[in-house]
Amino acid sequence: MSNIENGRKHVLAFLKENKISEQDLATAYGKSRVWVQRALKGYDSGPAVNSFILELIRDYRIRG
Repeated sequence: MSNIENGRKHVLAFLKENKISEQDLATAYGKSRVWVQRALKGYDSGPAVNSFILELIRDYRIRG
């Protein structure tokens, strides 16, 4: 499984820069706030988390 840590860091920086809360993301993507927090902070990993991070990068066109 690939390491998605670089993408996670870019997503966190983007959220902070644009003042988007984890609750906003959870609501928009139909996830729980806790799941989003754990995914973004790296506590959880796996295919579902990787797909979520990639989906955020694609949807918001986050480039590093």
